[in-house]
Amino acid sequence: MAKYDEGDKCWIVEDRPDGTNVHNWHWPETNCVEWSRTFFSKLFNNLKILDGEGNFHATVKKVKNLDGKAYVNVRKGKIVLGYEISVSILWEGEERDFDGKILHKVVGSFEIPYISDENANEGPKVRVSVKDERVIGKSLKEAIVVKGKAVILEKVRVWVESMLKGGPVKDELESKKG
Repeated sequence: MAKYDEGDKCWIVEDRPDGTNVHNWHWPETNCVEWSRTFFSKLFNNLKILDGEGNFHATVKKVKNLDGKAYVNVRKGKIVLGYEISVSILWEGEERDFDGKILHKVVGSFEIPYISDENANEGPKVRVSVKDERVIGKSLKEAIVVKGKAVILEKVRVWVESMLKGGPVKDELESKKG
């Protein structure tokens, strides 16, 4: 056993003034919440959910809210991630006649209350709500539940796959491999 201050310099971890993580000794953690907001906004921006099915048209307008935590840790090329977020997405729908004239407009939202690395193999729950409870609003909501949930879940899967590849540090990882 080496005496104090006689150890091999390559094994001594010290606080460096420049903050360099020499040989990736520490697991640097990258916060991915803002990156996720931007990613989801790009995924869902003006996404068509219904395009004429039953004379209904529906489009995602924007990601209203994304809360929770998402992070990526990388050490020696190994990715360890964690996320637990909830997402709220606004949509607009309309019923049109055969000439394309708008008869009714309806707004609503998708709520995904729990997207987590714990349930990554399962599809998260998606709740659909509509502000218009008349017959047209209910009919449009039913059409969106049938087709829209699958579209939303597919986009969530794209985000999860991107996180598994490193999320915002993916480019940095690829440049280090090169």
